[in-house]
Amino acid sequence: MWFLKAFLGILVLAGLLFFASLNLNQRVSIYLMNPDVPTFESVPMTWALLVAFGLGILIWFFASMFQVISAKSEAAGLRRKNRQLNQELTNLRNMTVRDLDASNLLDDPTPELETPEP
Repeated sequence: MWFLKAFLGILVLAGLLFFASLNLNQRVSIYLMNPDVPTFESVPMTWALLVAFGLGILIWFFASMFQVISAKSEAAGLRRKNRQLNQELTNLRNMTVRDLDASNLLDDPTPELETPEP
């Protein structure tokens, strides 16, 4: 499997280098704010593509970082709630008979099932 991943990576890199070599002398103008006045004039196309790719990676990194932080905080909250419920369950298991309410003991919480008549 590692061989296939390495081979695919080499193919992608070779494709990128081939594309960059075809457009080596191409120059582009980048318009950011005003569509009539270029912000960056006569920039090599390979540099423009590389910078756009790098900015995309940074945006993706920060967006995914916030998602990971949100998921970790939710998991921490669920762990805290689980600890509280486990402690409550342990306290209920360790409760003595004297602490129980006598009125609740007299009432049968599970009704008897009726047997069908033949």
